[in-house]
Amino acid sequence: MLSRKRNSLALLCLLLVCCQEYDPTIEPTDSGQSTSATTEQTVTVLGTGRGTETYPYTVEDIQSMSNSESEAVWVIGYMVGTARYAMKNAVFSTDATNQSNILLSSDPLCTDTERCIPVELTSEKWKKSLSLPANVAHFRKCLLIKGIPSQYLNKKGLQNISAGLWLDDFDMSSIAPQNWSIDIIS
Repeated sequence: MLSRKRNSLALLCLLLVCCQEYDPTIEPTDSGQSTSATTEQTVTVLGTGRGTETYPYTVEDIQSMSNSESEAVWVIGYMVGTARYAMKNAVFSTDATNQSNILLSSDPLCTDTERCIPVELTSEKWKKSLSLPANVAHFRKCLLIKGIPSQYLNKKGLQNISAGLWLDDFDMSSIAPQNWSIDIIS
């Protein structure tokens, strides 16, 4: 009888230790840590080429995709401008008034549409959070953004944005793409 009570107590303790509270407003990150929608998120970008939050795709990765994806992926780049209705109307300055999209590039000083991807901003939330006219201070700043790679403005780009994070003072040259080889000099 004592053994039975001891086993029941051990099982109860095990259940209490293993159970965790579930909050639907908290989403796990690639590192397994949880972040709440109400707290500031910290992200460590370790490299590129996988489409994850810690190893996002680059602009070049999106441009080289052979097909559109159906799954959302993370992409890193600098907001360098916007384009009204077509890429030929691109504006690479803070004088832009278009809030329907932004242009991302791997080069913060880019002024060439061939080196950019357009990112569609459909909701008011994303227009306020990411558009150039609403975020002039983030012009030429690094952005980590999650969306579905697809054709937009007759070019490979991102649509259906579901997350975005400004990486203030982040320099993309500090991360090495996965296909770079590293030579160790001894």
